[in-house]
Amino acid sequence: MDALNYHIIGILAILLSISLQISAEVTVTGKILTEGNQPVDMANVSARPTNAPKRIIGSTFTDEAGRFSLYLNSTSDSLILTVSSIEIETTSVTVPNRDGDYNIKTRQRALDLKEVTVRPRKIYSIDDTINYNVTSYLSQTDRSVADVLKKMPGITVSDDGRISYKGKPIKKFYIEGLDLMKGRYGVATNNIDPNNISTVQVLENHQDIKALKGLRPEEQASINLKLKEGVKGVFNLVATLGAGTDGDLLWDESAIATYFKRTSQFLSTYKNNNSGQDLSQELHSFDDDFDRTSKLSDITLPSAPGIDKRFYYFNRSQSATYNNVYRLGKSGELGINAAYLKDHDSRRNRTHTANSLPDGTQNIVDEVLTGNSKLDKAYGDISYISNNDRSYLKEQLNFDWDNSSNHSSIFTREDIVQNGKAKHYRLNNKLHLTHRGESARGFEVVSMLNLERLPHELNVSPNLFPEVIPKNGLKQYVETRNFTTENQFSLLTGLMAGRIMIRPHAIFDYSRNSIKSTLSDFRNNLSLDNIGTGIGNEISFQNRKIYASLFLPLKYRMYRFNNRLLKCDYRKNRLRVEPKLSLKYKLNSNNDISLNSSLTYLAPQIENRYSNYILTSYRQLSAYDFTGLHEGLTGINSVSYNYRNILSMSFLGTDLTWTHQSPEVLYGAYYDGIAERLTSRATDEKANMFSARIRMSQGFDFWKMKVSGSASYSHIGSPLLIQDEIVRYQSKSLGAEISLNISPCRLIEMSYEGRYYQSSAKQNGFSSSPWMRSMSNTAKLTLSMSKKLSLTTSLYHYYNNQNERDRSFVLVNAEMQYALKRVMFLLTGDNLLNRKSYVYSNISALTETTSAYTIRQRSVMLKIRLRIF
Repeated sequence: MDALNYHIIGILAILLSISLQISAEVTVTGKILTEGNQPVDMANVSARPTNAPKRIIGSTFTDEAGRFSLYLNSTSDSLILTVSSIEIETTSVTVPNRDGDYNIKTRQRALDLKEVTVRPRKIYSIDDTINYNVTSYLSQTDRSVADVLKKMPGITVSDDGRISYKGKPIKKFYIEGLDLMKGRYGVATNNIDPNNISTVQVLENHQDIKALKGLRPEEQASINLKLKEGVKGVFNLVATLGAGTDGDLLWDESAIATYFKRTSQFLSTYKNNNSGQDLSQELHSFDDDFDRTSKLSDITLPSAPGIDKRFYYFNRSQSATYNNVYRLGKSGELGINAAYLKDHDSRRNRTHTANSLPDGTQNIVDEVLTGNSKLDKAYGDISYISNNDRSYLKEQLNFDWDNSSNHSSIFTREDIVQNGKAKHYRLNNKLHLTHRGESARGFEVVSMLNLERLPHELNVSPNLFPEVIPKNGLKQYVETRNFTTENQFSLLTGLMAGRIMIRPHAIFDYSRNSIKSTLSDFRNNLSLDNIGTGIGNEISFQNRKIYASLFLPLKYRMYRFNNRLLKCDYRKNRLRVEPKLSLKYKLNSNNDISLNSSLTYLAPQIENRYSNYILTSYRQLSAYDFTGLHEGLTGINSVSYNYRNILSMSFLGTDLTWTHQSPEVLYGAYYDGIAERLTSRATDEKANMFSARIRMSQGFDFWKMKVSGSASYSHIGSPLLIQDEIVRYQSKSLGAEISLNISPCRLIEMSYEGRYYQSSAKQNGFSSSPWMRSMSNTAKLTLSMSKKLSLTTSLYHYYNNQNERDRSFVLVNAEMQYALKRVMFLLTGDNLLNRKSYVYSNISALTETTSAYTIRQRSVMLKIRLRIF
């Protein structure tokens, strides 16, 4: 109960720190019409208080029907609404400072203009939709939508391609209102020509299920790409051929086919290269889905260094994707997505690893690793969506498959060879049904079914554990399986008292995980069943400024663990309440605060329950003493503040998170030279983690300028199991990021990205480790000698104060681009200084590592990009 008390105290402290005072915000809506009652679209409507007529407190643009909506906060008795546009006379009217809907009549005007250059606004809003004019951010060297998105204030694109708005990942990625990619939008952002896009729309508060509008707000934004008129209904095919050398032959080939209409869309790609371009990255799913099986035994490969992947990725890769969506009737949508990836990766590094022990000494392992991996991967997805004001139906069937084969050689005290194989099969089905009747009465059903199988094996020679297994070589076989179904039924509206609503829920979840393994005479045959069933109530309150939701599910939890070889059957039954609190307070149209808090009991994991040995890596042998079915308790509390001002293109936010954990069992390592064993021990120790982050993004009307940045701090106090002893450690870290895009004239474009990170850790009773400081800087300069010819130089700088040598490390690239009608020529040179290896250091908990990684040497490549259709 101590952890529960901690959690309740944390919730109360956060709630008491927020004063929810009702302010004087009003909603003013209306329609702008000409004298002939024709609607005026794209007219600017601004509001000023009568007691301060020079101060604009809100502004928006009218939509195609001439309508506008303003959310205003003023103590003035009246407001001045001013309407302006190039095709109408500027008109002002005075209205009361209260909610109201007004039709404003204006006069059309004709202007005799000798020479006018019309520059559309870079960013403007209509209701909850923020529109970015792509032309205002586009440069002649941009080749993908992702290149342009990075320049837009308020939007960030991470290294793996995930798009975020105001610090949160987007929920949906649409093209002309259709969800073509189904979560794998990296294929679109990396391959659609930005010259074909007219507007990037950020849909704030976008509820994609029409039947839930007005009932459930959406915190995640979505993005929609608006195409230029000349692009719709036109088939495009672009091919790229590239060849070069880095001492060996290099190639880079691709073909991209697109066809976009409002009723159907098609995007297909084929790519093949050995030049360091990672094709797997754009195939990631950002739907926050996850595999429910994991490898228990795997080979050890050189870990990736923290530099741009193209510098260290020795690959031979092919990929093909197919994406199609059809609109059926007014509300139906059928989608088909498929992809295949074939990848071969080679790596080499030298690593020094030091693990701190409870007595203050260190266990040190020095290794030289060379390895290669081969991967075949495919996925297929078919979905049907029907979405109208009364009902929503989504049925999605997904299949994933991959087959990997890995080999690695390790040179340490003795030479070691390891080989590994794995196959992963997954079938996943999702059903979402919503029906809304009269007076918002209705129901919602969400169901998921998951089937997985993961057989894998590891062969190691020689044997580092002869005292346990008297054989020269070791052969480990493991198969993990999963069956999961998660189901929830709820009423859209239950009991109502004013603005307070109680929504009943019924929940049934079931999962079954199993492990079979063989290692010499050691075998495991285990299964773990987890049933969670119960009822819950969601209590919510909503008005124009506040949305609060408290979900209180009461679940019956039953765990059953079966060790078939030992003929042991264990059961555990519990009643659990796992509350979730969500609160959003909209101070005004520019400022909002949100709070989230949850308490979760972590289910026992079968991966920590096997009692006979499994070789998890060439130097790690593990088994566990079964002491029961343990649960852990985790409480997470977070507060976020967001500010945005579209007129000034300003975005600002802060995020505070506190996590409290009460694990019943700790899992750790026992080091014996190069060998390592996994162990476990019961504990009543607690862990606390605190993090804070400030982020900003500012756009400017001049020089296509954007500045973004963030600063973060984190502190961790946690127990750790080492050498069968529980020790406590503390770590703290500071981080900062900044990016700049600027184009002072058409001839020059510059960009800069900088990252700084420092961390330190200490074991209680000992002094702190020295601060580890690392920094990365990437600067690019593009000179456009003409509309056809441009030159780009890139400088990459990395710094790490823990390196004994090469604390500062510099790489230089260059690229020349020449466009001739439908053909573009690209001449690239990478690693022009011809650096051979990169040294980097890291601290994680009480483990310090230093590695020297072999990177690609100087390379030159010529690419020809041809627009065939």
